[in-house]
Amino acid sequence: MKKLIDKIINTGVRADYLPWETHLTRKLNLVALMAMPNFILVIGFFEIIGYSQFLLDCYFAVIALCIVPVMNGFKNYLWAAYWFFCYGFFFFFFINLKEGKESYMILFYFPVIISMVQLLGRRETFKHLIVLGGICLLSIIAILIGFKLQLFQVYLNDEIINNLIILNILVSLLSTLAFMLAVALESIKQESLIEKMFKEKEILLAEVFHRVKNNMNIVTSLLNLKKNMSDSHEVQTALEDCRGRVYAMALVHHNIFTNNNTIGLNFKDYVNSLVTEITNSLGDKDEVEILLETEDVNLELSNAIPCGLILNELITNSFKYGQSENKKLLIHVKLKKNKNTIELEVKDNGPGFSDEALQKTNTLGIELIKSLSEQIGGAHTFGNDTGLVFNLTFKQAS
Repeated sequence: MKKLIDKIINTGVRADYLPWETHLTRKLNLVALMAMPNFILVIGFFEIIGYSQFLLDCYFAVIALCIVPVMNGFKNYLWAAYWFFCYGFFFFFFINLKEGKESYMILFYFPVIISMVQLLGRRETFKHLIVLGGICLLSIIAILIGFKLQLFQVYLNDEIINNLIILNILVSLLSTLAFMLAVALESIKQESLIEKMFKEKEILLAEVFHRVKNNMNIVTSLLNLKKNMSDSHEVQTALEDCRGRVYAMALVHHNIFTNNNTIGLNFKDYVNSLVTEITNSLGDKDEVEILLETEDVNLELSNAIPCGLILNELITNSFKYGQSENKKLLIHVKLKKNKNTIELEVKDNGPGFSDEALQKTNTLGIELIKSLSEQIGGAHTFGNDTGLVFNLTFKQAS
């Protein structure tokens, strides 16, 4: 029996369905399956009391419920949903008018509305929920008009009406509870599956970051090896610049993997690590002082790598061109967040540069900095204030 029920519930589930589509298909089949015992109960009740006025309607309703899995199998969940609810509204329209308002048959709209919201209340199917909600409202208005005009109403004696009141209240309550239980159980199963998939995705992303970091470390090692083998100062400088840029990108992946956070990068920790590496590679701690004034800011990967490369370029160039024999080089890095805007400022007390130097695309990596700033949609400025001043403002990625 369990295998048969599972087979019915899974009717229409396809391999290419997304998780929510699979569970919507299963929920529709499950709701239809859960509704059948209620109609069987009603049919049995009418058979016992020997009242056949509504038996044909109930038999048709059972047949209509059997068509729901068929719709899922041959069409899809949207066809099944429209069939289930539109036939339900059609059925309730006539059965309410036949039994009359004294029977409380209209209470059956509550479990139907609850199941409709639970099944279709998501972004992908919201417009269908609105359409079916409108049909539901029209159905209720038509019933109220029918009550006033006494359309299709059949004569029922007081005993039958009293029995129908008890039956309709009891069955509508049981239907509501059954639908809620069925949809809740399927939703719990869906949440468990999504949570499992999310954990698997995190593991895979962490592995990707780990592999990328390792590959980039290999590249930096090769560049460093090649630099040490070269006798040309220009070649060594070019290779060191490349090594520094690759390292800046690798450090992003390293920090994300180390902190087990595949969603974003804590840029404050990243800045500290990057500055330490640059200082160890290029600088003399006694001759250079770096002040870090950074807030806890999380950046998405799409922003973190360009910002890291910009920062690496600016600090590296300050080390190369900002030092003098007369004074100690001071580099000041500020990072702060204002609502959805990130502000990065880098300045030093070096000689700065002229406006003419800014026009040269091969000076201080200006072209690279401009390109990376545009890549993240940021506004940047270069200036002189007793040294280089660079400001970058960009919006946090949504």
